[in-house]
Amino acid sequence: MFLIDGYNLLHSFARARSGEEARGGLIALIHAWCERGGYRARIVFDPTGGMKRNDARGAIEIRNVPQGRTADEEIVEALDGTDDRTQYTVVSNDAAIVKAAGKRGFTVVPCEEFARMISTRPEGPEKSESASPGEVDYWMKEFGLE
Repeated sequence: MFLIDGYNLLHSFARARSGEEARGGLIALIHAWCERGGYRARIVFDPTGGMKRNDARGAIEIRNVPQGRTADEEIVEALDGTDDRTQYTVVSNDAAIVKAAGKRGFTVVPCEEFARMISTRPEGPEKSESASPGEVDYWMKEFGLE
């Protein structure tokens, strides 16, 4: 499972906007990529008003941590909660998360590399549950990936 520092990834996009629309676009890109490739992901966001605390969409889980906590704390807690070093691949550029994951033996993927991974065009037909090709194209353009 990819364990993703949501806002850290969002801010790594060249033209990333903030707010609900940008979060939704990022979630749509990750969802489409996971559905195409058979991956699973948990996206963890710092406290965000107007967003469900926990949500699930097919192959992805979306976590909005409560006030008084950070996404960083939640991610490190998830890493501490398992002895299986293959359970998570961590996506973040945050120095503290990268250090904690590396120290515990987890694989870390920098945000820019992950952004390229999820932006790769599919080679076959997409599953109907994922974002349409038009939606993926729209968000890739919005994030400056075309």
